[in-house]
Amino acid sequence: MSWADLGLPDAPEPSGNETPAPRPRKEPKPPKEPKPPKTPKPPKPPRESGGQGDGEGGSRTPLILGIVAGVLLVAVVVTLGFALTRGSSTASPADTPSSDASTAAPTVQPSPSPSASSDAVGVPVALKFGGTGFTLVDKNAKTVFSYEWRDKAADAVTELTVAFGAAPTQRVEPGDGSSYPDYTVYQWEGFLLYDMVDGTGGAQRATFTQPSYATFSRNEVGPISMTAEHGLKIGSPVTAVRAAGPSQEVPRGNVGSIRFIFDQSRSSAGPPVQYSMIADTDGSTVTAVLYYFAAGG
Repeated sequence: MSWADLGLPDAPEPSGNETPAPRPRKEPKPPKEPKPPKTPKPPKPPRESGGQGDGEGGSRTPLILGIVAGVLLVAVVVTLGFALTRGSSTASPADTPSSDASTAAPTVQPSPSPSASSDAVGVPVALKFGGTGFTLVDKNAKTVFSYEWRDKAADAVTELTVAFGAAPTQRVEPGDGSSYPDYTVYQWEGFLLYDMVDGTGGAQRATFTQPSYATFSRNEVGPISMTAEHGLKIGSPVTAVRAAGPSQEVPRGNVGSIRFIFDQSRSSAGPPVQYSMIADTDGSTVTAVLYYFAAGG
């Protein structure tokens, strides 16, 4: 049906400038009810290395790690082969010190060994006597020089001269011409060393029971202390001598003089030659100590 059918003129053509009719006002929407809080999802399990879900990056990781491990293995094999087959005189690059002073480790200088210094032998301070001979010792009781009665006296004379700080006088004491030999006597102030003259008196040094012997009459000769056995020294009282337990007590020719013999059974031709210790007294104190072959023990 058209406007003409209703008896009305045709509606004018719209020019495009007509004012649009106002739109009806919309009613405000009622507020929405708040949504309930969502339940938190459980954490996803960790992906396995190399799985299909890792994508392109995950599938490359084992390949890269395998390549790195292979390179390291080849490097180790090459290094070991080089170290085992090279000459021992070739210096290892690892041992070559770095030229970079800032990274070089400081060199540790070895400290003096206590044992090395304690093993050093000092100058002699005492002359210790025993059954087989005598010994020069330092302040720590370490042996500087030792002498046995059958040794030749030349070395002993040299060492004693240095220790005493003086050379000895020298003389010959004659024997009996038949069974007792001549002796060369080396004499310092307070100490005498008797050394037999080989072949005199029918005696041979290699077999004679008293190839050398010694006596002292001072407690110090130069800077050297004389040290006898049994704790006796020049000036010890006769009571101390008797208390030390001598093997024998023998009166001497001088009035009141007594000779005390210690360890008489020790005297032996050896080897090695061993002597007894003899303390001569004036009846009240020790005047001399003698190391001598005491027969009859």
